[in-house]
Amino acid sequence: MILTDDDIKAAIKSGDISIDPFDESQIQPASIDLRVGDEGATTKHKRKTNIRDQGLIVLEPGDFGVISILEKVKFGPQYVGRLGLRSKFARKGLIATTGPQIDPGFEGSITLGLANLTPKSVPLSHSDDILTLEIHRLQKPAAHPYCGPYQGKYGLSTEDLDSIAEGDGMAFSEVLTTLRSLSSNVGDLSEKMTDLAGQMKTQQWMVPLIVTIALGVIAIIVALK
Repeated sequence: MILTDDDIKAAIKSGDISIDPFDESQIQPASIDLRVGDEGATTKHKRKTNIRDQGLIVLEPGDFGVISILEKVKFGPQYVGRLGLRSKFARKGLIATTGPQIDPGFEGSITLGLANLTPKSVPLSHSDDILTLEIHRLQKPAAHPYCGPYQGKYGLSTEDLDSIAEGDGMAFSEVLTTLRSLSSNVGDLSEKMTDLAGQMKTQQWMVPLIVTIALGVIAIIVALK
């Protein structure tokens, strides 16, 4: 069963689930919105960014980034969550790569992976609504609640940052920049070749004209003699 707005409030009040910090205005008719947290990193800059202090983090064209979600969540064994990127960011061309589910018994913070597939930069402001969490109540509690490697983890981990901050490969954003540069260079070369071809064509027309004029001059000189 999907929890409605009143169901979500009741589950939080009873302690069956916990969302901290909790802001009742984040609750939607059958979901609750989660917000951009304090930390992030992108393949463009290859370092951790303090989003709270800077106010935002920017995903450049072709960039991939990870950000922490502001809310910490705790689910009882009878609840499961479904995550989705808010439509306002999906319409801007962002793709979310986070796991789609919060398992029964999970406790910790959520790390969101994002890819910018557009040619424009997309800013993500601190505390902006970015994820929608849909909460389901199971018919009975899970026999084996979640106890995996992300249990009790908060904020970005070393594992989250390694592939971004210490990666030796070229980021997709850098690939796009290189391709744009190559495209521009090819365009300039093509334009220069067209100009050169035009000049050569003009010169080809000028050669017969010069020869004709020269022969005419010679003929006049001969006649005057």
